[in-house]
Amino acid sequence: MLLINEHDMKYYIYARKSSEAEDRQAASIPDQLKELKTLNDRLNLPVIHIYGESKSAKITGRPDFNLMLNQISEGIAQGIIVWHPDRLSRNPEDSAKIISLMDQGKLLEVATPSQIFRNNPMDKFMLGFFMMNAKLENDNKSVNVKRGLKAKAEKGWLPSGAKPGYMNDKFGEKGNKKLPIDPVKFPLIKQVWTLMLTGAYTVGQIIDKLNNEWGYRTLIRKRVGGKPMCRSQIYKMFTDPFYYGEFEYPVGSGKFYKGQHQSMITREEFDRVQILLGRPSRPRPHNRHFSFTGLITCGECGSMITAEEKWQVICPECKIKFASKNKTACPKCNTKIEEMKSPKLLHYIYYHCTKQKNKECTQLSVREEKLEKQIEEILSKIKISERFKHWAIKYLNELNDQEVNT
Repeated sequence: MLLINEHDMKYYIYARKSSEAEDRQAASIPDQLKELKTLNDRLNLPVIHIYGESKSAKITGRPDFNLMLNQISEGIAQGIIVWHPDRLSRNPEDSAKIISLMDQGKLLEVATPSQIFRNNPMDKFMLGFFMMNAKLENDNKSVNVKRGLKAKAEKGWLPSGAKPGYMNDKFGEKGNKKLPIDPVKFPLIKQVWTLMLTGAYTVGQIIDKLNNEWGYRTLIRKRVGGKPMCRSQIYKMFTDPFYYGEFEYPVGSGKFYKGQHQSMITREEFDRVQILLGRPSRPRPHNRHFSFTGLITCGECGSMITAEEKWQVICPECKIKFASKNKTACPKCNTKIEEMKSPKLLHYIYYHCTKQKNKECTQLSVREEKLEKQIEEILSKIKISERFKHWAIKYLNELNDQEVNT
């Protein structure tokens, strides 16, 4: 432990403010320094350097803060003048460093406008309490924010900023803000999808039209925006389920919600664009509903019938037909799907036995059109007697009357 005379102590002034929500109510760095200099004039403490940085204290790694602690560890100074303990730390690791320096006798005093924390058990406890209380506030805010964002997603509203073609709701109640369409940009973005769906335009040609012919500029935010849409942005948009009415939250979780916003395209159009791009889309919900799944069973083994979609592309260059799944180019002439001019897309839905009851079931898959004809033939053979028809109509009328009266 270093033994230093109180009159020989030297001090650092430290001020900090970040742009994050944690410091929204904190004074600016100039305001902090003004108050700390006033405090120093009153206490007449020998200050050898002033540190000020715009960094969050939620995590470690602040350059000026670490430099200051290293110099205190080397014995260059023994005290810190700071606006509040939460300016020093909002995380347990940095808080422990400060208390450790006090335990070693290297940091003897932390002075604030409201209180001076000296190197004794009670003051160290209170200093640690204020720093860890700031950590608790951060954690509580994080929990509350996540809870609020999840609740918003469950209501069908994307809990993030507006996407191209939409606007942020400036007047809605907090927690219930919606995503209205941008009356100027929505038609432009919709036209972008329309051009892509024709298959006659490459992504590069569409970007050129959007930015240079139509004058599109991105949404202006605090520090970014007001610029032409770049290639990565349009690819991100073309693979985003949000535009057909669903969104994933949190991103990467695999959990999708049905949005309440006005969709721009249909899911079928979205799937078509994925084929034209020649690339897999982002993970999407597996909630596709097929007409006959859950209604019919296999005639051979009694297992349930399931369905799946298949897409094929006819290359306009060599005329070969190939399955588009996991393919980015024609397997014969190597023309990229994205660069094909008006490729023909074929879409099929196949039904087949799940073979849950018999793995050796011999039934093959059947296209939806053929299955529909089989069902129509079976239904056309069903005859309903006049007696049963009159009874059914009477019963349905009675049920309807009960619903009206309840």
